[in-house]
Amino acid sequence: MLFAALFLLMLTGCATKQCPRVPVFFPPPPDEPRIQFLTGINSTDDIGDTTKKNQSTFSWIITGAEAPDIIKKLGKADGLTAYKGKLYIPEGMYARFSIVDPVKGTIEQPPGLQSKQGGLVYPVSIALDEEGYMYVADTGRKEIVVYDPAGNYARAFGRDIDPKSKIVGVAVHNGKLYALDYGTSRIRVLDRKTGEQTAVLGYSEQPNQSIRSPYALTFDDAGNIYVTNIGNSKVMKYDLDGNFLGAFGGFGDIVGKFSKPKGIAVDDAGHIWVVDGGTNIVQVFNEQFHPLTFFGWPGLTCGSLNSPSGIVVTKDNLDYFRKYAVPGFQVESLIFVVSQFGQEFCIPRITVYGLGRMESKAPETTGGKQDAAPGK
Repeated sequence: MLFAALFLLMLTGCATKQCPRVPVFFPPPPDEPRIQFLTGINSTDDIGDTTKKNQSTFSWIITGAEAPDIIKKLGKADGLTAYKGKLYIPEGMYARFSIVDPVKGTIEQPPGLQSKQGGLVYPVSIALDEEGYMYVADTGRKEIVVYDPAGNYARAFGRDIDPKSKIVGVAVHNGKLYALDYGTSRIRVLDRKTGEQTAVLGYSEQPNQSIRSPYALTFDDAGNIYVTNIGNSKVMKYDLDGNFLGAFGGFGDIVGKFSKPKGIAVDDAGHIWVVDGGTNIVQVFNEQFHPLTFFGWPGLTCGSLNSPSGIVVTKDNLDYFRKYAVPGFQVESLIFVVSQFGQEFCIPRITVYGLGRMESKAPETTGGKQDAAPGK
């Protein structure tokens, strides 16, 4: 019994292993630190009251007390959405999507997935409206599947939009559903209740103003649309009427260029965050499309990304995640980046970074070579 208990404790230690104590900052020294790698999320073991979970595991092994909850893990993910403090993650290979509550420490799948009509084939993107309805783009079903706030199947539509359609991204803005069509390189504006198409955006007779093989879309606070494009390795910007407002990027592996731009987010300061699945980094741009910094490159002690596909920048749950920041680093926003590969703590499914400022002298840090950081 004692040997078995010690063996299980060893397994518990491996499951909750942490990276070395030296924190990872971006940009690396001697530049002022602005982004810190905070933690990773692979399973329910990594969220909620982790101290309590470890104690309950110890009690279960030694005393025979109530066993801890079954560990739930995240699978390969294609995107990421945040809504009221929860993370919504489409897991195509598992034909499902998961709802992560970091504070409560839960990873759940909605009941509608088990119904005949609500079952998924290969979900790739999720959006939520102000009522809490969930819109899931499923490239396997070739539909947008809708679930009510309780997670029950509500309806599905989009199959008859166009024979060549392949909806890979969805977003809700001002009560309308925006569907990103990879198959026809269009943004389709739909009635979110009926699925009726009301407008088509993103196409122009001038090729350099049209989207090409798009991957993801998002909105800024002014309602402008940003689209990442695999076809031209650019980010395209449009207003709500579809007027072209500019573009940046282009193919390359240097700062300001992209190899395979995927997820995108715009924070409340107007900064544009672009995930590059080809170079495994996230680049940050200002409103004039000038690069500010980048982070997540391979080979770090912690904080590297592995085929990242989605990103969220939010202020939700700041109090919960601030405990991972080093003393003196004031976290102002959280950055969640989902990677398609990775299960270890140091290269997790979801990598959590903190955006902020150091208010006192920083401790010894790592972050890669000094010349890897872009100019400010």
